[in-house]
Amino acid sequence: MNSWKINLGLILLLVCTSLTTVHAQKGSLMLYGSLTYKDNNNTGSSFGANPIGVGYFFNDHVVAGMNFAFDQEKNAGGNLTDSKHEIGPFYSDSWNIGDHFAIIAQADAHYVWGNTLMNTPGSYSYNGYLGRIYPIVAVLLGHGWALKAKFCELSYENTTGNDANKTSNRTFVAGINGSTFGLGVSKNISLKKSK
Repeated sequence: MNSWKINLGLILLLVCTSLTTVHAQKGSLMLYGSLTYKDNNNTGSSFGANPIGVGYFFNDHVVAGMNFAFDQEKNAGGNLTDSKHEIGPFYSDSWNIGDHFAIIAQADAHYVWGNTLMNTPGSYSYNGYLGRIYPIVAVLLGHGWALKAKFCELSYENTTGNDANKTSNRTFVAGINGSTFGLGVSKNISLKKSK
């Protein structure tokens, strides 16, 4: 057996034995999100949020709520060329690794809509749905703040356009690439009155 397999097995065993439930405050709110901006070498730019959300802690480690994401692309002249939005519920569960780290498993179920090839004769709008599950590693910063990193996903998106051809797009993602990596922050806000 290769030594990297043995090392990976030992690391996984260590992680599994050190996992404990994350203890957030039951009944508190979690606000989270990330913003992105990309300059495409003077050929255009994109700006978005992926995602921005609010959730409620039903117990000390389970959060459910709603999140929203958007992405807008502009060409070199500053004209909007593509616009995409998604909104829907999410569910997540979390486990501590020591005092400062946590692993989070999250699932999203989103309605998707947008416009493509804007300001051209081939422009059309579309809508559909997206299902996605992914792991997150969180660094617990204290006072309810956390830095979170998403590094892979398993997702399926299906959209249909309102153009004459009823253009259908189906996208399946499984694994790690540039579009599956993201960084964000979250803040837990207690709804309990302090005595």
